[in-house]
Amino acid sequence: MGNKAKKINNQVTIFENLDFTSYEEIFDEYSKEFYSFIEPKGETTFGFWMQTLADLEFLDLELQGLTDKYYIDPIKRTVELDGNIALIRNRISHLEKVKGKTTLYSEFVEKFGDTNAYAFHNLYPYKGKFYPRIVRTLINAFKLNENSIILDPFNGSGTTTHEASLMCIKSVGIDVTPMGVILSELKNDLLFINEKIISFTKDELEDIFYSIEGKKWSHPNQTIFKLMLAIYFDTLDAFSRTNRYNKKGILGLFEEKYNYVADCYLKTKEIKDKHLLSFVPAKIIEGDILELRDIPEFESKFDACITSPPYYFSIDYVGKDKVAYEYLNINMNKIENKYLGMKKNFISNHTNGLPEKVLAYYEDLKKSIENIFWALKPGGKFALIIGDSTVNGKKIPTTMTAKKFCEEVGFKFEKLIFNPLLGARNRAIRGESVIIFKK
Repeated sequence: MGNKAKKINNQVTIFENLDFTSYEEIFDEYSKEFYSFIEPKGETTFGFWMQTLADLEFLDLELQGLTDKYYIDPIKRTVELDGNIALIRNRISHLEKVKGKTTLYSEFVEKFGDTNAYAFHNLYPYKGKFYPRIVRTLINAFKLNENSIILDPFNGSGTTTHEASLMCIKSVGIDVTPMGVILSELKNDLLFINEKIISFTKDELEDIFYSIEGKKWSHPNQTIFKLMLAIYFDTLDAFSRTNRYNKKGILGLFEEKYNYVADCYLKTKEIKDKHLLSFVPAKIIEGDILELRDIPEFESKFDACITSPPYYFSIDYVGKDKVAYEYLNINMNKIENKYLGMKKNFISNHTNGLPEKVLAYYEDLKKSIENIFWALKPGGKFALIIGDSTVNGKKIPTTMTAKKFCEEVGFKFEKLIFNPLLGARNRAIRGESVIIFKK
């Protein structure tokens, strides 16, 4: 029996050695082989985040805007291209490597471990956000540079303006929601704050938490003042929604969320310093797109508009911020009354079978598009990220309705890309279309 056991232990395994391998070694070996199989071979290669046909179309758009000429091989997941290689490597968002070197976007993804939650994009949970990578793609497709200026009149929590700042391009963001404006300003201002100002000890954080709770919080630096309030609001909301933070405690959760922001700051600063980036501050305005023409200097001012109108009849944007608005003594009804389609006196004789709130929304959406046309320069580009949803069991054709509105006000249609929202099984919006126009 002993001799037989000895003979088995000395046999050559599938890994060509005389010892039995551990499960860890087996998994490691096969994971390397699998990675070798799926990793593109070449100097200029796709990012691993390229998952859909829409991603191929977005890559094609970027290459049109950034290169002199190019060829995409979707089977080998490689690209051949000519142009300003340093510029392409710093700006493109769908390639992992360009001419053998990692792209700047890939560095963001690797450092933050996420294709969209880099820098301060994930500062605060905000409903209805669209992907920063889409904004980066469109900025590249539109050939925007340091002399360009972008408008987002439905700026929400500041995805467009924050991504523009990271790409060193000027932008203006407008939104009717006070919390959206606070978050947009925070994402902007945290890019320029001194490291010493954002550093706090555990004891200091505890004092801050209790001073906010007692409504005695103040700080000479407005960025820090607003940051701690935002972390506090997020902490209270998260703690109230689940019991999984009970062991950590509400104070522990507050500290954890602060540490996340501080870590984002350090990671972003590291990339900024390494690549000598000159982030550009955005201008954030609390205002109403329906009153855009009250700012006469905005007429024909912008090179591009990249925006996504909110889905007020599908998503409760204010509910997440109830804690914040109650703390700040802001009347939530007044905010909701400014939303598209929330007019109290709306009357329509042509319902077409659609709910009145949807028709009211469409009326305001068309006026918004007219104002965007007014604000763009001749030849300016307009990207509308929009999706259909379901109201009372009826599918609402918002995408094609919005496209029709754009063409009616004078925009020339150029392209439509449907982008599925992966993992969106239970969402009101299952996918969005990126519709591109030119004035």
